[in-house]
Amino acid sequence: MIFESFGFFCTYMDENLEVLLVDSGNSSIKTTEVRKGILGTTRLWADLDEVIQAYPNAKMAISSVRKLPEDLLKRPQTLIIGHELALPIELNYKTPETLGIDRIAAAVGATELFPKQNNLVVDLGTCMTMDVIDEQAIYQGGIISPGLKMRMRAMADYTDRLPNISLSWEQIGSKTLGSSTKECLRAGSFGGILREINGIVETLKQDFTSLNIILTGGDAQHFESYLKAHIFAGSKIVQTGIYRIWKDHQK
Repeated sequence: MIFESFGFFCTYMDENLEVLLVDSGNSSIKTTEVRKGILGTTRLWADLDEVIQAYPNAKMAISSVRKLPEDLLKRPQTLIIGHELALPIELNYKTPETLGIDRIAAAVGATELFPKQNNLVVDLGTCMTMDVIDEQAIYQGGIISPGLKMRMRAMADYTDRLPNISLSWEQIGSKTLGSSTKECLRAGSFGGILREINGIVETLKQDFTSLNIILTGGDAQHFESYLKAHIFAGSKIVQTGIYRIWKDHQK
């Protein structure tokens, strides 16, 4: 791999790079290099323009919930993931044009990693999403609710006196019942998500036997050990889905 530095940017020129997977979410932009079918380490970026400048000639597959730069839309050898593409899963959804691209990619990734199983993808990011893909690779729907930090910020934003603990919640004592206002805010935000996940899992198990649960997203690590059900950590579930869709469109 050759690196050429230009100011703050670094150009990556690697003839062994098969494709660059780009996951542009609400809170962060992640890229993952793929070589010989193996997904490499994930990098974080400030914006998509940096990615374009760093990889001027690379093939790209992009899942984005943000508006994409015009330069990126016109770029050759770039696949923009969307519901209108031929997908390896069926979308049983009334408004597929409004279904988050990241949720589609995660659903494909779950089916790729755990085929012929009923999969539940729990993504703990800016929002918390839970999506079900059944054993026949049919996306059956999901839920969207506020994520951990969004809950904390919302309580501060919509009241006059409650503090915003979204940047300091990990330093606040963990209790079922708080004995200070900050502890109460932490207990409500963290405990609310935990009980929401556990409750929905129990409800879904009535309709979907042998439900496989995949936990992903920036805040997933905080909840892994607290959930009742057996789970799989899926830090690259979205990237796995992007790669599968990209491969299908190279034929």
